Amino acid sequence: MTPRLDHIPHADATPATYSATSGLRALDTRASRRGVLRGVALSALTLGTLSLTWRTASAETGPGGLEGWDRNDCKDAYPDGYYESPDTGGRYRTAPAACFGGEFRSSEYCANGWHRADTEGGQTYGTVSSSCNGKNAWKWRTPDGRVYRCSDGNLTVTRSGTTNTYFTICRALVR
Repeated sequence: MTPRLDHIPHADATPATYSATSGLRALDTRASRRGVLRGVALSALTLGTLSLTWRTASAETGPGGLEGWDRNDCKDAYPDGYYESPDTGGRYRTAPAACFGGEFRSSEYCANGWHRADTEGGQTYGTVSSSCNGKNAWKWRTPDGRVYRCSDGNLTVTRSGTTNTYFTICRALVR
């Protein structure tokens, strides 16, 4: 049997055997072709926008061109891993350990999420990019799911004519 043009229903006409489903009975109108296409386009736009936030971690550049590691498991810096050390001060002192190394580890050594590079109260803070293959910082995920940046630096203290320099780690919450 050959289909005939006069047997194709119009888009605006409701078939005689049409019965709305229980989910559609509360709606005043049927979905239009334009409404369906609008929904598809909005869904595609939403998915595209979300996919931009799903990208993997990328190398970060901090103040003064400081470079950070690309990953948040530190395997590129320490392939065999390391044992994290608890903070010696600051707001994460009682949080799960994240950073490694340094004589002191604290959020107090941070400015804008990276190690400080300034002078305050007779103490000079500086950054270090030589302890981890030319990088200054790396990310680490703690068991509670938070990601921290551990940024290397020095603290130089001069008191009573004596100057001491300490290797310090800034611990900053990334997410």
